[in-house]
Order: sequence, then structure tokens, then C-alpha cells
Amino acid sequence: MTKVSNTSIEHDSRAEPVTRRKFVDTAAAVLSSAAFAPLVAARYRDSTTEQTQAEEMKAEERKKEKIRRAMLAGPPSVTAEATVAEMDHQGNLTVLRPGKNEWVCVPGDQNIVGRADMAIDPIGMIWWKDLLARKPKPTNPSPGLTYMLNGATQRSFTDPFDTTSPPIPIGPHWMILWPFDANAAGLSTVMRDAGTMVMFAGTPYAHLHVCGSPWEGNEYRPGHRGVWTMRYERS
Repeated sequence: MTKVSNTSIEHDSRAEPVTRRKFVDTAAAVLSSAAFAPLVAARYRDSTTEQTQAEEMKAEERKKEKIRRAMLAGPPSVTAEATVAEMDHQGNLTVLRPGKNEWVCVPGDQNIVGRADMAIDPIGMIWWKDLLARKPKPTNPSPGLTYMLNGATQRSFTDPFDTTSPPIPIGPHWMILWPFDANAAGLSTVMRDAGTMVMFAGTPYAHLHVCGSPWEGNEYRPGHRGVWTMRYERS
């Protein structure tokens, strides 16, 4: 027969007795929790669903903004049916909107120097991918075209691989991606806010940089009459 110590008996005698009222209250609390558990779980699911939907809406709005900005990088006749795609540092494309012509509009990142909004033709895309890959020279077999009508920022107009110089703001422009000889063409090699220059002159990535839009100015059609306009200058 097991002997029970006086200490155990004394400890048990000090334990708080469970009254009928306490038992009923505890049982009611347990039953109440069990009843409301499905409601709490449903509310949690609803909250999670609402949060997911809100995140999806924000992502869709960001996507629409990227598409809108990318389509402004080139003329509407080009961008209206162009593919819109993001381009990473290796030149890989992630399509945001499929297109019907051969052009690709790329939304840039205004917070990153050198990541401008662009509209690029297929030959120009070869040039850009070669540049991103830091190849010794571009491999495009003929001149390519790129529009940057939203403007841009970049590190240098002399070194295509410069990543440390202070950023240079550049206005709306378009480019003929072909190794122009600045001396032979009599063109400037210095960055400007209007006119034409040869960017990256003397390197394999030299190309014609034309400030402004190709559609600036007035058109002259059959039946128009030329008018000479005088201009005065200080002597």
C-alpha cells in the first residue's frame, strides 16, 4: 500500500475548489470560443483576400503606367502596335503587352541613370543587347533606330561603358545606330540640347544623336508657297 505524505495532503487541501458557478462560466467561455471560431477564420480569409486583391490592383496600375510611358517614347505610328516589354541588364525581355509590328517599346526607370524609355526597331535591338553585354563592338549589319522622346539621363557622351561619372540630363531625341565618322560628316562630338551630334565618337559604338523629334517644324506640300523671312542680327 502506497503511503501518502502529509505534505501532499496539505498541498491538496490548499487547492482552490471548483465551484458550480466557475465551472459554468468556464464551460460557457469554451463553447463561445468554439462557436465563434469559424467566424474568426472566415474574417481572416476575407482580410487576406482583400489584401491580395489590393496588391493585384496596384501591380496592374504599375503595369499600365509602364505601358503608357513606354508608348510615349516613340511616334504613335510606331508605338501604337509595338510590343511593350521590360528589359533587364542582360537584354532579356519580359513582355507587358504583345504587339503586331517589329518594334519594342521599353519602359525605363526614372530613378536609375541610363534606364530611359525607348522605342527600338529590330536592328537597334541588336545594338542595345551588344552594348549591355559589353561586346567590343556592335554586330548590327545595318543602321538601327531608337527613339527616346521622353528624354534620358546617362553618365557620358564619350564612353559607352562609363558607370561612375555624374549623370547628364538629355532632352527628347532619336538615334541612328551606326558608326558615324564625326570628322567626315562635319558634326559635333559634344553633348547639346538641339541639333545633331555624334555620340561616343571614336568608339565602335559611335552613332548619330539627333535632339528633338523628327516631326518638329512645318510640312511643305504641293501648292504651298515659299516665303523668305528676314532675320536681324547685331553687327
